[in-house]
Amino acid sequence: MNSIARALASLIVFTLAACSPTGPTTPPEGSAEREAIFAAMHQGREIQDQVFVTTDFKVQDGWAWVTANPQSKDGTNHYETESWLLQKTGDVWVVAAQPCAEEGCEPKDEIAKIRAKFPPAPEAIFPK
Repeated sequence: MNSIARALASLIVFTLAACSPTGPTTPPEGSAEREAIFAAMHQGREIQDQVFVTTDFKVQDGWAWVTANPQSKDGTNHYETESWLLQKTGDVWVVAAQPCAEEGCEPKDEIAKIRAKFPPAPEAIFPK
């Protein structure tokens, strides 16, 4: 009986490991995690009445990379594309960094600077 219990436990552990995501994921629309990340992205913004239309949204190991086109809730006002690196501290998402999006800033250089400053952030969440 004991060997059957061990075999069953091993099978459960293997199944859970096989079903667990190994790479970055995108939180489903309306999920608590997605809303918490958006709330962190809203912190300190001049215009609070915006929604984010995401073009890149990857989460892994307590880190997230989001690229989005902010716009007014009614869709009449569109703003420049922005990106964020976020980190989950405890149960709270916070913005760790934002790359320069000004004219003359090179996106690949900006991402390289952020990756150097935050080495624990998984490489797979960053745009290629």
